[in-house]
Amino acid sequence: MMYKGIVKKRDTKKKVTLLLGGILILGMAVMQRNWLYIMMAVILILAIFFKKEHVVSEKGVSIEYELFGIKVSNKWEWDQITAIRPDFKKARPNILLEIAKDVTIRAFIFTEEDAWGVMELAKKMNPDAYVDDRTPEERREDADEYNRKLDEERMRAAKAKQEARAKSKAKAKAKSRAKKKHPNK
Repeated sequence: MMYKGIVKKRDTKKKVTLLLGGILILGMAVMQRNWLYIMMAVILILAIFFKKEHVVSEKGVSIEYELFGIKVSNKWEWDQITAIRPDFKKARPNILLEIAKDVTIRAFIFTEEDAWGVMELAKKMNPDAYVDDRTPEERREDADEYNRKLDEERMRAAKAKQEARAKSKAKAKAKSRAKKKHPNK
């Protein structure tokens, strides 16, 4: 099974604007013989024709880049992937999957159906990888449980402090009573 991520594409109006701006900057830079701006204008013009695609398959996770028919692929195989964590808020109504390889994390956006399919595929292809496949409701319940435990721990600590203060006050009162009864001691 192959899943393709959602990659933001430029609309035609933006492409035309970038092309005209790049040509204008290139023309001015050539007339002034400013090599830095010439290179920047060329990069700006080339960026218009740049394409990017996210693909997840049985072979692994890859980001494929294309410029004028030349394709370059940055591929991670399943045994290299250490974790997959979904983020339900950042790419709503879609799901953003953060896929980790050692300390490197890449963000991929998928439709909800594809995201769950990718997580199932990841569990099948690499059982050692951490796949956080909890639903938003389960995450909320876990967060509520965690917060409840924290509150209970804070209440226990506050109660222990109060009891310690009460004991120290009781001891202080007992000492002052003892001194009143026996002033010589």
